[in-house]
Amino acid sequence: MNDPKAEADLVGEHPSPLLLADGTPNWRKIRGLFPATEKTAYLDIARKALLPTLAEEAAHEWFADIASSDAGRHSFSMDSVEATRQQVAATFGAAPETIALVKNTSEAINIVAQGFDWRDGDNVVISEAEHENNTFPWRPLAHRGIEVRVVPTDPSGMVTTEALAGAIDARTRILSIAWVAYGLGQRADLDVLSALCRAQDILFVVDAIQGLGVLERRLDDFGADVVAAGGHKAQMSVTGAGLMYVAPRALNRFQPPFAAKYSFDTLDRTVADPVYAPDAHRFEYGNPNFLGLAIQRRSAEFIAAIGLHAIEERVHALTDLVIEGADRIGVKVRTPRPWHERAGIVSLDLGGVSADALEAELAEEGIRVAAKDGHLRAAAHFYNNEEDVARLFDRLQHHLSKARQ
Repeated sequence: MNDPKAEADLVGEHPSPLLLADGTPNWRKIRGLFPATEKTAYLDIARKALLPTLAEEAAHEWFADIASSDAGRHSFSMDSVEATRQQVAATFGAAPETIALVKNTSEAINIVAQGFDWRDGDNVVISEAEHENNTFPWRPLAHRGIEVRVVPTDPSGMVTTEALAGAIDARTRILSIAWVAYGLGQRADLDVLSALCRAQDILFVVDAIQGLGVLERRLDDFGADVVAAGGHKAQMSVTGAGLMYVAPRALNRFQPPFAAKYSFDTLDRTVADPVYAPDAHRFEYGNPNFLGLAIQRRSAEFIAAIGLHAIEERVHALTDLVIEGADRIGVKVRTPRPWHERAGIVSLDLGGVSADALEAELAEEGIRVAAKDGHLRAAAHFYNNEEDVARLFDRLQHHLSKARQ
């Protein structure tokens, strides 16, 4: 087990070994907090994040409190839950009362889909590039007379802003899109889409899981009514500990589809007609994931200590190297090249070679990437380095040459 005091210093008020003398991140030291990077070139944060040793320490402290004479007084404290809400809000840029600590993206989107006041003939617009968790929650609405409009991708796999706008009409009630598409890695133009939705009184929902913790943009600056993000990717939380941002203007546009302890502004169960909690807390049900929230808080502190600006710059530089590596060995890059149109994901067209087979072969060599929709997806994060990228393209070139012989 690592030294708790030394690790606490990483995110506390003391001079931090996370930073160099000039105030910039010490990426070598930071990489050292992710033991798997010693042997593995892990370019797969778009699937799951590696967790820093700080997360392990948070879990250890949580269990230690339960085993102590305090018998879980801190581990099961609602004050600790509120501390997580405060830290997550501070790290990702929102007022704490706008944050619901939900399990994941799916839960948040289902809350909206099932809690919205639909009318027969209404429609919701999504795209063909959406992840299952921003697709399946809308499908059952068809049985209630709601049209689910799926905007197709263009021949390059992109979903254009113009195509999304063209699918909207007077009966569109919700537009729900990914900030960063899980497969292609295309970044949506939130500014244009949010203005479009605002002008037509459409609820704008954003699945932010592939961008939150990668890009420097405040949740309350998305222009979105709802932002959903599971915690197990660049938030460096765990499954079951994510977030849902609800803009104050949207709080009463949909209702909690379930009700439980903490849904209301009272804990008096004898009240016959309780009033919903006055903020996003109303979308949380029953006992929270106390352990997951303890890890979520520690990881949010860690991200804040590094700084989202520095993280975005680092990911930008590393993904530039991925694109350059693909160009060097003659592999087609599917992802848009301008930084404002992408984030940490780079999708590679292997020219007919099986992406699934290559993923497996690279994994055998300690290089983790993902096969998605018939293409190979590399997703770098700040704990990666130049050697990881070079290692990927050295072996990728080798396997492609073999496959084409």
